[in-house]
Amino acid sequence: MIATRIFYAAAAAASTVAVTALAALGVITVVDVGGRYLFNRPLLGAVEMSEFLMVFLSFGALALAELRNSHITVDFFVCTLPKRAQALLEAVVALIGIAFWSFVAWRAAVHSSRLFNNGEVTANLTLPTWPFYLAVVVGCGLLALALFGRVWRSLRIGFG
Repeated sequence: MIATRIFYAAAAAASTVAVTALAALGVITVVDVGGRYLFNRPLLGAVEMSEFLMVFLSFGALALAELRNSHITVDFFVCTLPKRAQALLEAVVALIGIAFWSFVAWRAAVHSSRLFNNGEVTANLTLPTWPFYLAVVVGCGLLALALFGRVWRSLRIGFG
């Protein structure tokens, strides 16, 4: 199905952004520490850049991890249940996840809009802060959509 491929590509792109953010975070840290100790000149805005890169790192890979079923799970209790009960419980948990991550995405969108309207910028680099909250919206929104797939698969097993 084409929609599935497009969604998977979007999740993969967000994950690529997360990996790139991780690499950039490493470079910024090395440059900042090297500049501080070798030349007594730390990298201006290194803390701000690190904080904002952490947003991409934290929220960028969530959807792809869900699509690949790569999140850490503790199932010592659940695995003792019958397969049908496991599937139904998984569907309920995924529905709770959809509600939670949709709420986070919604609140991040509201906050991003507020920051945009107020023209808020960072202290050192004077970067606008609202785009980084939009990254939260995208990451959480993709995860919520990916959880719909888990609900669908679980219900098919539970009632199939």
